Amino acid sequence: MSAYSKKAQPYLNAIADNVFASQAVRDWLIRGTTAEAKYAGSDVLTDEQRTVRWRIKPSIQPWWANYHCGRDSSCTCRIAGSKALESDAIFFFKNKASRVLAVHVEFKHRNEAFLFGQPEAYPLRAACFANTHSQRGTLNGHHDWTTVIFCGPESLADERITHFQRIITHLEAAEKISGYPAF
Repeated sequence: MSAYSKKAQPYLNAIADNVFASQAVRDWLIRGTTAEAKYAGSDVLTDEQRTVRWRIKPSIQPWWANYHCGRDSSCTCRIAGSKALESDAIFFFKNKASRVLAVHVEFKHRNEAFLFGQPEAYPLRAACFANTHSQRGTLNGHHDWTTVIFCGPESLADERITHFQRIITHLEAAEKISGYPAF
């Protein structure tokens, strides 16, 4: 596990624990996104996601974390020249019409700058994953996607943040997510 992951993991763990345990948190997570109308009140596919993700073997990271696009040039789910290859977390919601939503989550520490192409790559990768999930053995099938970022208030000044459909500051997250570490 990289040093970054060790620093981010307590926050991502709190997010995941609350997503898996609370309908209110799931609805809050997608509030204001294009997915909200179809997916408010959805179930989370906890067991299904773990089974698919760990189909071959358990990973070092939690089964919902660090979905990589691929490290070679065959990965078309990223901005050319960028190193943005993964979603920090993905959660799958299933609505009453049996449609599945992939919620791609990015986590940025306070004062952590975006890398080249990182914000732009999130919706590109989310759309690509929705279209290519059948070619990815550790990715659940899904119909729709949305992107969410957890960040410090200084990130709001970067116009590229608009590539995320939902923007949640750490202060807002701490108010809604039980066990969210203090900054």
